[in-house]
Amino acid sequence: MKVSPRLRETLARYATIEKELEAIGLRTDQERKQALVHWRRQLSEQIGLLSPLIDQDPDLTRNLDMHRELSKRFTAMRYGLALHQASWPAVRIDEDPVAYRASARDVQEKSRLFWQWCGEHLGVNRG
Repeated sequence: MKVSPRLRETLARYATIEKELEAIGLRTDQERKQALVHWRRQLSEQIGLLSPLIDQDPDLTRNLDMHRELSKRFTAMRYGLALHQASWPAVRIDEDPVAYRASARDVQEKSRLFWQWCGEHLGVNRG
């Protein structure tokens, strides 16, 4: 299935931001908290751009089943991310590093499933 170039580009930017956040999650320096806040804000802005594009993509909306499935998978990923960020604001990530990493892995798994589906059905990979 083909999606519009705009949706493809916005998904690619989302993937780039995800990778930045994952890299920050591996850091232990004090500056990582400020970086985490910055990149979380970037991700939030990208979600704000991506959500309406998914809803309105002219190529995607021609196939209702694919459109619904992408929306469902994006919503699941976004919900998991929201729970993680609400539970782990940047100021708390050092309180329980094991629990923080477990929560982050859960979000990464939801993301992996989203990107796997996008690759198989839309030809859009996380890269």
